[in-house]
Parts: sequence; structure tokens; C-alpha cells
Amino acid sequence: MKKYWWKILCMIFMTYTVLMGLLIPLGSGITSVSPGGAKVLDTLTMQVKCYNTHFEEAKNSAKAFLKNDEFKMITCANSVKVLDDEHLELKFIIPYMPVKNDDFILADLVLNNDKDGNIMMDEAIRIDRINMLNTAINSTPAPSPKTSNCTDSITVTKATYIHFPYRSILYESIRNLYFHVPMWFTMMLIISISLIYSIKYLRSFDLNDDIIAVEASKVGIFFGVLGLITGSIWARFTWGAWWVNDVKVNGAAVTLLIYFAYLILRNSVDDAQKRARIAAVYSIIAFTMLVLFLIIFPRMNDSLHPGNGGNPGFNKYDLDSTMRMVFYPAVIGWCLLGLWILNIRIRMNKLMNKEI
Repeated sequence: MKKYWWKILCMIFMTYTVLMGLLIPLGSGITSVSPGGAKVLDTLTMQVKCYNTHFEEAKNSAKAFLKNDEFKMITCANSVKVLDDEHLELKFIIPYMPVKNDDFILADLVLNNDKDGNIMMDEAIRIDRINMLNTAINSTPAPSPKTSNCTDSITVTKATYIHFPYRSILYESIRNLYFHVPMWFTMMLIISISLIYSIKYLRSFDLNDDIIAVEASKVGIFFGVLGLITGSIWARFTWGAWWVNDVKVNGAAVTLLIYFAYLILRNSVDDAQKRARIAAVYSIIAFTMLVLFLIIFPRMNDSLHPGNGGNPGFNKYDLDSTMRMVFYPAVIGWCLLGLWILNIRIRMNKLMNKEI
């Protein structure tokens, strides 16, 4: 039992990842507002469409307000009409604001109820201030209608249930984080093992080291292909295309082609020792190319992927405490699964060589 502990741990982590990753609900969010603009002193009636909210259940605690941190503007809705769980009708009176250089400002919309907590949409509406320039020129301030200033009643609350963060564009596809990203981590780990045993072979010329190196390359390629497939599906739902001209996506494809060439090269040499030597040298070169295409080049160029090309990484943008609770076990589970598959492949290869 002692030598199987890591396999048991793998099964526990993978089961936990699948169940938690698919069953924990997505948090609440705002998908759209209409209209998307207003003028100062206007009475604005706004239709709001939300996602996974519970306003019908928490109707009595529903609140809404517009805010702009630059102008220290906070104005609450004069009325909040709950149409159903995910649809609201809000009425605002846009307050007077001092005239500055800009002709408009962008205001954030914040919704709140006792169950979902605070729900915010950045830059939800454009507030046009052109009419206030004329008022300033004429030196006669326009009469300011009564706005609802509820600064004292605004409370910052959190949702009462465990959930993953709502992110526009990503939506439910954010769950792919627990599959797509750990697959690439696993690929990097297994390919690193191939590199280590390729170097070991060049020092010892032990064919057992070559067996581990080639099987690690095959398993690494397998997880790389899975990573490309899950990434392509994710791209279709978030970026609108199965394949995008992204430096990291293209680099991943080139890297896999390099490792496919590694397998072809091995099959073209009959002598075992010569094949192992050539493959070991090629493996070192291939790993160098992997680092260039997957790590260095994406950081030097614009990329759609988080953490590359100036984009914030998941740890700074999307990876909140609930996601970490699933993501870190997912990485461990997928890596252990990769090692388990590698262990089986090595044993099968050695058995086949004994039979020969």
C-alpha cells in the first residue's frame, strides 16, 4: 500500500477537481444594460440583464447605484423594479457635475442584494456633460432635480454562497481553467523528465534512461495535444474562433511539431545506441525550443493569454480564493496522472523489450 499512496492521492485530487470544478456555481454578474448612455440631469430608465442572480428571492434588499471614482460621484437609483431573478428596471436622476475638460464620463453600475452581495459592471454607461458647458458659459446654473443620494445606505457585502467569480467574456468557460492550464503544466513536467533522462543517457549510455526519455516525450506530447484541444474549445467561446493568431497558441503548435519530429527521427534509425544518442541530443534542442516558444516569446510579444504581452496573470485578475481551492489540487492531480501514465508506459516498454 505504501508504494501506491501517490496513485490514491491522484484519484482523490482528480475526483475533487472534476466534481468541484463542474458543480460550484458561477457568481453573479451583469451581462448588459440598456440604454448605455445619458446626459447630466436626465431621468434615466435603465433595463438591466444579469446572470445567475437571485433578485426575486431577495427583492426587498435590492439596491442599485452609479459611481465614478474620479468625480467622487455616487448616485443611487430612485427606484428598483425587480422583473425576475435576472432582470431589473432602474430609474436614476443623473446629478449635476462640475465642468471639466472631458465632454463625458463613464460610470460603473453596482447592484446589491442580501444573497448575491455586490455585483458591478465597469463603465456601464456614458454620461454626456456637453449640456453643462452651455450652462457654465451662460453663468446660470441649471436647476438640479432631486437626486437620490444614498451614500450612507450603501453597504459592501459578499455573496452568501460559495461560487467562482463572474468574468465577462469567460462566463461558464472559466471552469476550463482546471483542465486546460494543468494539462500544460503536466506536459512541461513530463517533458522536463524526458530532458533529464536524455542528459543522463548521454552520461551513462544506459538504454533504460533512453526508454524513460522516449516514453516521457510521448506522454508529454499526449498532454500537449489535450492542451491544444481544450484551448481551441475555450478560444471558440471566448475569442470567437477555434484558432487565433496568438503567439502562444502558434508557439504551442510549433513545439508539438518539433516533438512529433523527435518521434519520427527515432523511427528512422535502426541501431539502438545510435538512435538513443541522436534522440538525446535532439531532445535537448527540442526542450530549448519549447522554452523559447512557450515562455520567452509570448512575454516579448502581444498575447491574448493572461500573464503575457502585458496582460495580467490569473493570480492578479481571476484567481480568487475559491478558484485557488480547486486550481492547485487540479494541478497536483493532473501532474500525478501524467506520472502514473508515464509509469505504465515505461513498464510496458521494458516488458516488450524483454520479450524481444
